[in-house]
Amino acid sequence: MRTYEYRIYPNTAQRRQLDECLYHSRKLYNEMLETEKKHYEDHKEFLFKYKIMPLFAGRGGAYVPASTVQSLADRLDKALKAFFARKDQGAGFPRFKSYKQWHSIHLRQFQTDFKLNGRLLQVPAKLGKHIKIKMHRPISGTPKTCHLVKRADNHWYALIACEVPPIVVEDVHTDPNSAIGIDVGLKVFLADSDGGMVENPRYYRKSQATLRRKQRVVSRRVKGSRNRRKAVQNLAKTHLRIERQRKDFHFKTAKHYADRYRTIVVEDLAVGRMVHGNLAKSIYDAGWIAFILILAFKAESAGGKVVRINPRYTTQKCSSCGEHVQKSLSVRTHICPYCAYVADRDVNAARNILKAGAQPLLPNVSQ
Repeated sequence: MRTYEYRIYPNTAQRRQLDECLYHSRKLYNEMLETEKKHYEDHKEFLFKYKIMPLFAGRGGAYVPASTVQSLADRLDKALKAFFARKDQGAGFPRFKSYKQWHSIHLRQFQTDFKLNGRLLQVPAKLGKHIKIKMHRPISGTPKTCHLVKRADNHWYALIACEVPPIVVEDVHTDPNSAIGIDVGLKVFLADSDGGMVENPRYYRKSQATLRRKQRVVSRRVKGSRNRRKAVQNLAKTHLRIERQRKDFHFKTAKHYADRYRTIVVEDLAVGRMVHGNLAKSIYDAGWIAFILILAFKAESAGGKVVRINPRYTTQKCSSCGEHVQKSLSVRTHICPYCAYVADRDVNAARNILKAGAQPLLPNVSQ
C-alpha cells in the first residue's frame, strides 16, 4: 500500500460541512465507546464491530455519511483489540476523544464513497459533493480508501491509500555487490562506511525560541477563550512546520543512499531505552526510527534492501583489526592502540556495521 497526500480546497459551505462532520463523528465515536462500557458493566463482554454497527445504523443524520459511521465502529474495534493485545504491557483502555484529538474523516471505498474526477474529488453530498483537489503528482496503483484530514494549519488534505503492484526495478547500481553501512548519531545525523557524513539539521532545536515565545502567549490567554484557541493553533502550526522539515530531510537523505547502494546496513536501535536521559530531546529531534523506515521503503522501491544488525560494540571495536577500544561518548576520534588506525568515531562504527551486515557468513563483529 502507498498513500498519496493532496491539498483540497473546500469552499465556505463545504468547509462548514466538513467541520460539522468532524464534530458529529467525534460525538458518535464517544457514544459508541460509552455504549461499550455500559454493555461490559451489564454483561461482562464487549460488543465489538459487527454487533455495535447495527446499533448505530442510520445515526449519521445530516452531517455524517453512513460509510463513515461504519468506519467509526471499525476504529473503535481496532482500539479495543489493540488494548487487549498490549494489556499486559500497561496499555490503557480507549479514551473519549476531545476536539483536539479528532482531525480526520474516513471514506471507506473507492468509486462508492469517493471518486477522482479531474480536478475534483467527489465525496458524499453531506461533505460537499465535489471538492477542488490539487493533484501535484499522479497516482499509481488502485485507490482503496481516503482520509480527509484537517491539519494544524487549518487546511484540508486528502490522504488516498492505493494498492500498488510489486515493484519491478531494473538494476541501476553500477556494482551488483554495492553495500554501505550507516551509523546515525547526534553530532552528525549520520556517517557512512565510505567516510561520508550528513549534518544534523536540528529543526526542533532551532525553533525552540519561537516555540517558547508562542507557548508563553498560550499561557497568558484565559482557558476556554477564543483567543487561547487561536494561540494554541498558532503554536501547533510551528510544530507542523518542524515535522514537515524533518520529513522532507529524511526523504531526501534516504533517496540519496537508496539510489546508490543495493544493500544498506543500519543498527537495530531500541530508541525507547535511549530517551530517558539528557539526550532525549536531541534523539527525538533527529527522528532516527522514522528515517530508517523511510530508508527501507526507498531502498525497496529502488530494488535494494535495508539490513538491521545488533548495535552492540559497533562503536567500541576497531574496524581495522577488530580489537576493543573503550571510549566515552565525548571522544569523537577513534585511535586504535593496537594497529594505529585513526578515523572518526562514527565512520569507524559505520564500517563495523557494514562488516556485520554485509558479510553474514563471517563472525558477527557487533557481538
